[in-house]
Amino acid sequence: MLKKISEILNPIASDPGIKMVVLYRIDGVPVYTKLNVPKREIAPTLYWLEGQIKEMLYQIFNQNLDEASFKFGNLRIPLYPVSKTLVLGVMADEETSSYKLDIDLQTVRKQLRELIV
Repeated sequence: MLKKISEILNPIASDPGIKMVVLYRIDGVPVYTKLNVPKREIAPTLYWLEGQIKEMLYQIFNQNLDEASFKFGNLRIPLYPVSKTLVLGVMADEETSSYKLDIDLQTVRKQLRELIV
């Protein structure tokens, strides 16, 4: 199953403006992670995100949100629910096209839902 998840997420992960793609369980544990930059380059953001992720996932599901986004320096971090137990997160440069990224994320969410169900 992880191989199929990797195949689905690869088009987003291969975009040069994407620093990281991660699929989280509702409890905040990463199921799949792909970093496109050295960890030290985004380490402060990763540590901040790890500290926030459980609360944000709780809010996404309990408030029935379609998305939650953060801006951290020059990075944009959208989180999208995929199922009742999974959330897709992306760390992108602010120069990355929001429109293209949103379309790509919607497509990937649909593919992941079909795989999981």
